[in-house]
Amino acid sequence: MARYNDTIIRKDKNKQQYLSTEEYPTFPKKDTDLLIRAKFGQRLDTLANQYYGSPDLWWIIARANPECFDGGLFLKVGKEYRIPTDLSETGEEFITGGGQVGSVSGGY
Repeated sequence: MARYNDTIIRKDKNKQQYLSTEEYPTFPKKDTDLLIRAKFGQRLDTLANQYYGSPDLWWIIARANPECFDGGLFLKVGKEYRIPTDLSETGEEFITGGGQVGSVSGGY
């Protein structure tokens, strides 16, 4: 499969091959981050689309809120979530494949 073309193949102590996992960047708290309180029906992918212009960037919000993320896309009603707005220092390679990244485009 094409999505595995750049994945490193490793071997364990028994010489069994496996695909390495990707380590995604973390997003430290900044004064520029937005805070939202989740409402019924909100999802990570729709928030990512609203704030970053792409639902594929849902993982940024999940990584910024590890204590609130349980593996699903739905937000926990009433919980506060942090939306990183300045993505220029962290995660550029993951977000654009090496292109340029700026700040959140809107949605608030």
